[in-house]
Amino acid sequence: HQKKTQPLIQKWLHVLFLRPLEAFKQLPEDSEQLKREKFELGTTLLLLLKEIAQRCSVALLEPMLLQGNSSPLASELVGFLLLGLKDPQELKALLYAASAWSALLELASAPGSNVEALAALPLAQILQQLLWSTVRMDFRDIASQKVLVEAAAILRALTNKRRLPEVLHQQAMEALRQALVAALPGLRSEQGPRALCEALLQEAPLKDVRVALQQCASDWRRDCGIG
Repeated sequence: HQKKTQPLIQKWLHVLFLRPLEAFKQLPEDSEQLKREKFELGTTLLLLLKEIAQRCSVALLEPMLLQGNSSPLASELVGFLLLGLKDPQELKALLYAASAWSALLELASAPGSNVEALAALPLAQILQQLLWSTVRMDFRDIASQKVLVEAAAILRALTNKRRLPEVLHQQAMEALRQALVAALPGLRSEQGPRALCEALLQEAPLKDVRVALQQCASDWRRDCGIG
């Protein structure tokens, strides 16, 4: 199925994505109803990208790794998926965007892949927006646990010592530390971030990375008096 679908998506992705995106950009925000309609269109677009990323990752990743070429597709894809990570209050959009990034980065860092191509992606921005939103989302919503799983998978893909060249791994770990500092202002103890970084360096199971990430959020909320 994927072999049949991939050429079609690669051929028509600019139509499937760029045309609805143009409509999204032009929608007014003059009332709460119009804002909600614009948000629903944006969420549907994120769902489309998530489905492509999970079912036919190559078709989505290849144009994203060609940023700087004459086509606007690469920068628009990256920018829109980053936008999806921006608002911790919109869990559906956050989950779709995180799921898409998770699938794409898993492919990009997989054995046999050209992992140097990861440098073409805004890894620091991905980490900053992902962590900022993850620690601020509503953990009472069951969808937040799904976001945590995808976020943990993203962190593992971006910091896998065995898969990444040493220089890229060091850059990723430094970007992670900076993103944690930015996401957790007022955190009084370094124990949570340290445990998260150690779990990643030790290539701990996904569950352990997820637990460590949630502990960072819990510690920060406690220190800041956030319920």
